[in-house]
Amino acid sequence: MTPQEKKLYILISLFFFTLLVSWLRVANVVITAGITIYSYVAFPMSEKLSLLKKRKGVQAMIFFSVLILVSFALSYNLSQGINYLTLRLPLVIFPVSLGLLQLSATFKEKALLTFAYITTLVCVLCFGYALYNYFILGRADAMYNDNLTLLIGHQSVYVALLVNFAIYIFLYLLLFRKVSFRAGVFCSILFLTGISYLLGSRINLAILLVMCVGISIYYILNKKLFVHGVALFIALVVGAFIVFKAEPLMLNRYKELAYSKFEYDHIGTESHYFMELTPDQWNGTNFRLAAWNCGWELFKENPLIGVGLGDKKEELIQKYKQKDFYFAIETNKNVHNNYLDILYSMGLIGFAFFLLAWVIFPLIEAVKYHDILALMMLITLALAWVTEIYFDRSVGGMISGFFVVFLLTDKKNAEV
Repeated sequence: MTPQEKKLYILISLFFFTLLVSWLRVANVVITAGITIYSYVAFPMSEKLSLLKKRKGVQAMIFFSVLILVSFALSYNLSQGINYLTLRLPLVIFPVSLGLLQLSATFKEKALLTFAYITTLVCVLCFGYALYNYFILGRADAMYNDNLTLLIGHQSVYVALLVNFAIYIFLYLLLFRKVSFRAGVFCSILFLTGISYLLGSRINLAILLVMCVGISIYYILNKKLFVHGVALFIALVVGAFIVFKAEPLMLNRYKELAYSKFEYDHIGTESHYFMELTPDQWNGTNFRLAAWNCGWELFKENPLIGVGLGDKKEELIQKYKQKDFYFAIETNKNVHNNYLDILYSMGLIGFAFFLLAWVIFPLIEAVKYHDILALMMLITLALAWVTEIYFDRSVGGMISGFFVVFLLTDKKNAEV
């Protein structure tokens, strides 16, 4: 690493740790500012201007940020719009800082490995705290879902995504790079897989299983090590089976998929993995189907420019009221879909540039440079956006803004 990269590495490592701990949010913002300032102080401006001309993805990201600002300006509820605008700042900060740096592949992989180690350490601490709550305080649900992440204060769905990232990094480096403490890395993968299951994020666990099978197949074909590849595949299947058998309670999260019917005006309780699952409950599946339909109707009423960033929440609540969707009103639910949220709030124009900037261009570059690790992480994030509005959460915006940009900073002529 160059001297500039060494200092940047320290800043990024601190960013990772503060990202994982919600009560260090102020420190995370300060470190993000430090990364931004350092990227301009330590790296030549001529390089940035040259990369800006080459990187269409960064150009699209900047233009998408301009469209966010326009959507805010066209809103009636500017106070609410300012809140949403602030949450989306990482979507412009990282493209104009890290997105205009040319970093080495060695630097990127070392930084990602550090992220994986930090994530593992944080998960060990969370697991230990959950064990304390379970055995000492007698909390029967301490080991599951959001209760597992009480120590760091984040919702489990966001931690599950970061855990997936850490598993991919360990697995990729274990298979395709020379890493020290291979036994420790393998144990970390097993531990994090168990944590992923206990976190109870259905989409993230499903993606994890598919990605692990996919990289196993790629390893078999690429390295022609069929015995090793098959052994890895069998180990993954057996590991998944053991986890499911050891902790069957979390299966309730997946059984909800069978209960997809809904009536908007139905007054029912919200299902919970600790409760018996019944058809009359609102659950993650039938609620999302109902909310997505409301969001889609709002888009059809305002297809070109949307309802406006600042007005999107109020317009959604009004749609809930039209549908007598009392459950969503009382629980203040959003549409739980990043794509649909952008579509109905910013219209087709904003949605098109979002797809280009944050999905299509990055995926093209990962495929073009055969960057399997970046491809796995980008696909995982793109799929995670289907069930949550990442841009409405500070941690979600930071995750999205940082990783999409950083994963492709080692590409000499990358779109991002």
